[in-house]
Amino acid sequence: MKKKAKVISVGNIALGGAGKTPHTIEITGEYLKRGEKPVILSLGYKGKLGYGMNVISDGKSVLQKPPMAADEPYMMALNCPGAAVITGKNRGESLLYAQENFGSTLAVLDDGFQHRALKRDADVLLLDYENPVSTGLPFPFGYIRETPSAISRADIIVFTRASGSRIPERAKKYADSKPVFFSRTVTDKVVFPQGTVKIEDLKGTAAGAFSAVASNNAFRNGLSSAGIKITAFKGFRDHYAPAEKTLEALIKKASAGGADFFLTTEKDFVKLPEKYREIFGYVKMEIEISEKDAFFRAIDGLLGVNPGPVS
Repeated sequence: MKKKAKVISVGNIALGGAGKTPHTIEITGEYLKRGEKPVILSLGYKGKLGYGMNVISDGKSVLQKPPMAADEPYMMALNCPGAAVITGKNRGESLLYAQENFGSTLAVLDDGFQHRALKRDADVLLLDYENPVSTGLPFPFGYIRETPSAISRADIIVFTRASGSRIPERAKKYADSKPVFFSRTVTDKVVFPQGTVKIEDLKGTAAGAFSAVASNNAFRNGLSSAGIKITAFKGFRDHYAPAEKTLEALIKKASAGGADFFLTTEKDFVKLPEKYREIFGYVKMEIEISEKDAFFRAIDGLLGVNPGPVS
């Protein structure tokens, strides 16, 4: 009988984005480098394939793409070559399939904090540094999925989008007894069809842009902060795929304002029809985790494996 795969959950308690996708990519990538055979297990929210079990990547080839595949699992498959990616509601079934068919030795649950049916070895909880527990009340009275006391289930806490390295006062009583780390989002590269450039080199240029993420204002403000003049911008609800006529209207308006190029997020870029991928570039979003060695040592300890060198 094959040895049971270890399971790492990456999740949050907030409604909307907390950086689960880039953290899942970071963790999966680290264990790929160590020689593990990871599988990413995701619900597949907003994919047309539905919530039955669907193989997005077998670890060798990406087999499904948007709109059939959901945007985030597809993006994770592109960013983690060598890792299988499976979507579906029954993650236990998906894990068993991955072990039997792909030899998976490690599973990373994307958005797994509330998915308690599958036992996990390491529960990594992401909390927004600026607003970790909202009002302290679940939706519709606040913007969290469950009460802050749920934080006690976490093994490791990462405060995301951190501008400091102290536990926010509002989360202190929940996080004080846990291993705590801080991460920040790095958006210093822009990927165009012709190649990748540093965002700082685009200072003084003009662009049209759109996004359909949890915080469209943050994306727009990030471009403006980099010195890029935004001649036209459209923000849509998270996961939305704008119609071609909407994209054409944006391109026309931005061009009339003197746009030099067009930008979106990586998550939105992977949903674009092929012809627009020749027009738009995307801002590459990566994360930096404070005390990265200690972070992975903490996970290794929970998995019961010998710590490996962190790349």
